[in-house]
Amino acid sequence: MIKNIRLTSIITLGLSVALFFASCDKDMSISLKNESIDNLNLTSTDTLSTVVSTVLMPNIPTSGAGDTTTRILVGKVSQGPIGSLSSNAYIRLMPGNVSNDLPTSAKYDSITLVMRPSTGAYTHGDTTKTQTIVAHRVTQTLEQTTLNNTMTGLPNPIYISGAAIFGHQKFAYDATPLGSVTFLPHMNRRDSVSIRLSDAWGTELFNKIRTADYVFNSTANFQEYFKGLALVPAASNTAIVGFHNLVSVRIHYSYVGTDGFKKRGVKTLQTGDSRFQYNNFQADRTGTAFETLSTTKEIKSDASQGVSFIQAGNGVATKITIPGLAEFMQTQDIAINKAELVVEVASKEVGSFVAAPKPVLWIATDNIPTSFVTTPFANTIQEGAYIIGNNTGRNGRYVFNMIQYIRSANDENAKSKSLFLSVTPNELFNSANTSILATENNKPKIKLNIVYTKFK
Repeated sequence: MIKNIRLTSIITLGLSVALFFASCDKDMSISLKNESIDNLNLTSTDTLSTVVSTVLMPNIPTSGAGDTTTRILVGKVSQGPIGSLSSNAYIRLMPGNVSNDLPTSAKYDSITLVMRPSTGAYTHGDTTKTQTIVAHRVTQTLEQTTLNNTMTGLPNPIYISGAAIFGHQKFAYDATPLGSVTFLPHMNRRDSVSIRLSDAWGTELFNKIRTADYVFNSTANFQEYFKGLALVPAASNTAIVGFHNLVSVRIHYSYVGTDGFKKRGVKTLQTGDSRFQYNNFQADRTGTAFETLSTTKEIKSDASQGVSFIQAGNGVATKITIPGLAEFMQTQDIAINKAELVVEVASKEVGSFVAAPKPVLWIATDNIPTSFVTTPFANTIQEGAYIIGNNTGRNGRYVFNMIQYIRSANDENAKSKSLFLSVTPNELFNSANTSILATENNKPKIKLNIVYTKFK
């Protein structure tokens, strides 16, 4: 037994595709209260290698869950090294309590689509420029998809809980716009956005209300008549803007009251079943190192000059593997005191393209996310700490406590597992949050710091 001895050895296991050299810095300190150190042996290793790449997670469900966290996302952003991302929003409408109690003298005036900012007034990108949204009539029935992996035998990703509409799916819409609006987002003032829609369609709806047309007899009848709205950004847009998942289409009319004065009224169509409201994300990475990125093709960091990134909405993640970790964990007579994964971020916490604020590590088996790195000794998803950079040039960084995870390095099937750096499930489905990771000498700045005690 060793008595009255304190020994600490800090090893940094860098995550890059190259091996560290023997000149790597090491933090070591020993304090002894006796002189018998025959049973002690201080050892360090700096020869661990890792593989970092950018991957595209499959089938991201972006259809609404019916709660206030669900956002309608419309817009487009462009970020040089990773290309552009756009979001079209699809929504259903329902007749609600629209009745034919119109005054005899009622005349149609106008029809507008009204949208309010989402909870938290979400935006991503440059909102100092005007944005344009164009409304189209959907011509194809919006349907959910249930994934069936019977043929492949592979599990569904953990973020899929059932039937959904996935972010990569497209539904046809009429090329002729129903209306459009150009606006400057003032999301901090909770401004609503109104789109003046086609008077031809508005008049048609007004007449159907007046005559108690069968399309207003049931939600099913109405959705057969009008399958939905597609909200599409202009190619010149510079931001993705979030709107509340409850929108309204207002049919305005006027009439002469019994007192002889002109009065105004409105009939309102509300958002339909939120399961059929979804955001369609489309990425254009032409001319970038990520041009060939797909769910079956990952881009290794040495093919992208070390650049990797994460992007919600369309499911881009940074894949991290640590091949030498299993061998290190088999080292005899060591006690792990601390383990942290540190990922430096090139994106800043201010400006148009702020770093994603809620990073998580998904655990993927054969490139399919099946679980999470949890908070140590708890069963909750661990959200990594985001530590902002400073004005002396230090990058912001994500920090994860890996003390429990590293103990699984020698588990059965551990070789088929990897880590996917991404964002929380809610942000994955309902945002376009993006972080470009920092590089140094064309390698990603990612490292695993392990503090351990070793006895001879």
